[in-house]
Amino acid sequence: MIRMCVKVTGAPVVINVLEDAEDVPEFVSWVRRHRSALGCDTETTGLDWWAEDFRLRLVQFGTEDTSYVLPVELSDELLAAAVGAIRFAEKLIFHNAPYDALVLDATTDLTVEEIWPKVVDTKILSHLVDSRGEADGGVGHGLAALTRHYVDSGVAARIKGSMTEIAKSLKTTKAEVWKTVPWDHGGFLTYAGLDPCLAFRLGRFLIPKLPPTVYRKTEIGHGVRPMNLVEFEHAVAEVCALMSRAGIRLDRAYTLRLEARLTLEESRWTERAQELGCGNPWSTEQCADAFEARGVHRFERTPTGNRKVDKRFLDAHRQAGDELAETIHQAKAARKKRTTWLKSFLESVDSSGRIHPAINSLQARTARQSIQGIPAQTLPAGDWEIRACFLANEGEIILSTDYINMELRFLAAYAGDSRMLAAFRAGEDLHQITADAAGVSRKIGKMTNFLIVFGGGAGALAEQAGISKAEAERIMGIFMETYPGVARFMAEKTKEARRAGYVTTPSGRRLYVEKRFAFRGTNYFVQSGSRDITCRALIRLHHARLTPHLLLPIHDEVLLSVPVEHADTAARMTDELMRETVRGLEIPTDPDRGGRSWGSLYMQGADHLTQRDNYYRENPDQALIDDQRRNPETYVLTV
Repeated sequence: MIRMCVKVTGAPVVINVLEDAEDVPEFVSWVRRHRSALGCDTETTGLDWWAEDFRLRLVQFGTEDTSYVLPVELSDELLAAAVGAIRFAEKLIFHNAPYDALVLDATTDLTVEEIWPKVVDTKILSHLVDSRGEADGGVGHGLAALTRHYVDSGVAARIKGSMTEIAKSLKTTKAEVWKTVPWDHGGFLTYAGLDPCLAFRLGRFLIPKLPPTVYRKTEIGHGVRPMNLVEFEHAVAEVCALMSRAGIRLDRAYTLRLEARLTLEESRWTERAQELGCGNPWSTEQCADAFEARGVHRFERTPTGNRKVDKRFLDAHRQAGDELAETIHQAKAARKKRTTWLKSFLESVDSSGRIHPAINSLQARTARQSIQGIPAQTLPAGDWEIRACFLANEGEIILSTDYINMELRFLAAYAGDSRMLAAFRAGEDLHQITADAAGVSRKIGKMTNFLIVFGGGAGALAEQAGISKAEAERIMGIFMETYPGVARFMAEKTKEARRAGYVTTPSGRRLYVEKRFAFRGTNYFVQSGSRDITCRALIRLHHARLTPHLLLPIHDEVLLSVPVEHADTAARMTDELMRETVRGLEIPTDPDRGGRSWGSLYMQGADHLTQRDNYYRENPDQALIDDQRRNPETYVLTV
């Protein structure tokens, strides 16, 4: 047994490192004494737990002042002791539990399902205490940031920098050090041994700091027991971990073909840009020079005085028919698709042809989720080409079920605005109502509605709609006159945020708002409350045993892979399980069955579907049915 001692807040923490099977009895005796709650952590060769060369190196357990580190890569006996301790413990306190649960699922005979009932995740607790990240003025949710604030700033600094220093000493990179550092390196063992103790301590610090509202029980529905917010977020994190574990099939052949085509397109557009006087489409200065040479002299400026040639500039000139703007746009678009997305897909696919996205179930200030590995939430609206890289499971097709006007309906329900509620209940077009009231196009009416929900002001509307700020202010003023209940509600939430420094959502989540930005209180309330509706749906789908079919949650949409023969039944089930009634107003869903690829949901025209998707190629009649359902306005009834 290797023994080390480190001081945390001036008191000793003893780190015990097992070397062989003879050290196991002492560890087992210690686990028996502390069975009720143990901090837990793992050290591995990297973050890619699905990779063939991925290894579990250490498993660590800790209390406030003692930790045991098991170098499980040394022997089966040490691995068995670690697995046995996890099974024996009643509660396991992790920081970022989904990752460690997936690691243990991938490298041992433990499963996420077996581990999760014991889990307390201090990352979840920290978000419920203060949802703000460090950049927003909050404590943050990383282990180092939380340790610095709640435990010991000196220890936090050592944690943050120790592996970087070890990498330097071993003359390797920080990415590679996890694979190459010797298991008995003193700095590595100190780093590893402290983590479970810090997680244990953070659990004790954070639980008393949780706002009392998080213990408010919320109805989940469909036979699922009511949950408080702590239980709810752990349940959501489990469902997201299970989706990450399953992953999504990558159409590698299609992705490679698309990559090759985009390489050629990028080259062709770049050559044309050079012919038009722009030597490098990725150099803002060279682009600006090329436009000036063509007689364009009006540019917005950056704070440092440089000319802007951004998306807004290019779009304006493209709409005016400027070939140079179109050429630069196309060259940039081809490169972005190829390097930002396709390259990443091909590098992260596992040996079975699947990509495992990291689904962060509790990410933004408002608790909205984020996804790494597959840019599901940031792909251009309506783009089918990149989405077509991803396929349903073998013998299945894609099903997407999303909410209809979720945020606006949620706002209407809580604002109690009679005009907005009547519009939704009568099936009226809310965007057209807003547009007619202001005497503008439906497009601008829609922009106005969503900017209100997402906290945008007249400046944002002016920029997006290409109108003057005075006109934007007039339109937003008319919105407030048209929906006075919304105006009152927004004023109440602004007042609440200014008075308390936060707003509290229906589920009991406290969202801090800087007083100078108190006007964002409504936006935070609506975004967070809407997010919770989607997450309640995930839990209901999980309890209905549909988890094996879940692929991704994408804001107000859930993507699934379902057997072809049961696709219509699955659509009805997801519609029933996901729809929710908020204060008497239904928030309906729109199930949409597709073909083999995710991209098929975004293709338009039956001919396009049959040409681009294998399922529709084999089932042309279904292509016509699905396209008619999605685009009824393009089909004219003839007699």
